[in-house]
Amino acid sequence: MNLKSYTFISICLIAALLSGCASDKKEYQSDAQQEYEAAKHLVNSANYGQAAVDLEHFGSKYPYSKLASQGELLRIFASYKDGQYILSEVLSQRFMDQHPTHKSVDYAKYMLAMSQYKQRSSAEKDPTQNIAAIKSFKILIHDHPNSSYAKQGRGRLQSLYNSLAQHELTIGKYYFDQARFVAASNRFQQIVEHYQTTPSIEEALFYLVASYNNMNMKTDAKQIALLLKHNYPKSPWSIKAQELN
Repeated sequence: MNLKSYTFISICLIAALLSGCASDKKEYQSDAQQEYEAAKHLVNSANYGQAAVDLEHFGSKYPYSKLASQGELLRIFASYKDGQYILSEVLSQRFMDQHPTHKSVDYAKYMLAMSQYKQRSSAEKDPTQNIAAIKSFKILIHDHPNSSYAKQGRGRLQSLYNSLAQHELTIGKYYFDQARFVAASNRFQQIVEHYQTTPSIEEALFYLVASYNNMNMKTDAKQIALLLKHNYPKSPWSIKAQELN
């Protein structure tokens, strides 16, 4: 075989390889689209658990697809709807870390907050997830004030504040019943300082008056009683506070 023939064969071989790569790439994109649409169909059919599993495989199989980030977002949603809140929380945080400037990062921040919100505890239990959800909602609202998700987040915040205030009130009343009035007053003061818009505020003010009275802090007790009467004149807690003085 002469040099000219060898060169011709080499050129043909390279061209064939390039043609094969182009074909594979086209097929790869088609497969990614097909599998993504199949996962969307599962979501639309409320088969969230299977969709979450399939989207995990999708992300591993097509990490460089133009649909990769959309697959990540859909997996967050599917996991959340399937009640896998720890997983959706982890996936949301991962998306935020890997795509901080993505056009849908506000959605990921919202889903992080909602995943924490769904894991919130009652007033009697550890409020760690409540506090985490508040922080996440605040970040969403600060970073994306005009987002529709921020609007929804503002509505969730009040219920979280209500829960935290009730948590402080429950603990404060426990201390009060144990005659630990300093510890009790500290809890009631937290509500006065941080949760004035919650339903717990009136009762907290009353118990703060009662705690001060039991500590012989009469002047402070009267001031708080006047504050309660001024802001909530028709409250039964205001009437009870006046009776203590």
